[in-house]
Parts: sequence; structure tokens; C-alpha cells
Amino acid sequence: MGDPGINVETGGLTRFANDVRADVDYVTEPAVGRATMPLDSVPFGALNASGAVHAAKQRYARSLSASTQNLSNFLAAARLLAAAAEKVAAELDASDARSAEGAKRVEQALWAAAEEARLARLAAEQATDPRPGGRAVAM
Repeated sequence: MGDPGINVETGGLTRFANDVRADVDYVTEPAVGRATMPLDSVPFGALNASGAVHAAKQRYARSLSASTQNLSNFLAAARLLAAAAEKVAAELDASDARSAEGAKRVEQALWAAAEEARLARLAAEQATDPRPGGRAVAM
């Protein structure tokens, strides 16, 4: 008889976590760093006395700051997602192993109970017919 338990294949979750982490560490984060380095200040309009240019410069600086913060939040969220996927895979692996161990213990207990019942039946049969290997006969 096959194993009636539920087996969850967690390799996909683990691969997903590894892929996300590798993308963040080796592709996205370095790209974000390269993109934001020249954007850490707003040099245009520094010598312009126009109020409109000054207001545009402030809006542009706020937009750059928000975009940089969004990129940082994205990187943090991707790392959290990778860690969560790894944790889920590990928990599923552990619970599947515990379930398999539990099912094995239940199966062993059932076999032990069946063997005890068989031995009790044999003892009862021998008690009614004391001949060696004798069986009870219906009258």
C-alpha cells in the first residue's frame, strides 16, 4: 500500500527564494545604486532667481527622494518575500516529515494491535481445545 500522506514539493519555493535573493543582490540592488548615485542632488537652477524654477527644483527633489525611497522599499520587500518563501518551504518540509513520522507511528500501533488481537484469538482457541495446534470445533 502506498503512502496515503500528503507530500508537498517545496523545491519550487526554495528555488523562488534563491532566485529573488540573487536578483536583488546581484542585479537590482547594484542597478539601483548606480541609478541613484548621480541623483542625490538637484543641481539645475541653482543660480536662477526664478520662483518657478525654484519650485520645480523642489518638486523634482521630492520626486527623486520618493523614487529612491520606493526603490529601497522594493529591495526590502523582495528580501522579505525571499525569506518568507524559504521559511514556508522549511515549515512545510518539517511538517511533512512530522506527518510522515506520525503516520508511521499510527501504522505501527495498528500493526501491534492487530498482532495482539491475533495472539489473543490464538490463545482463546487453544484454551478451548488444549491439543497442540488444536482448534475449537463448533458443536
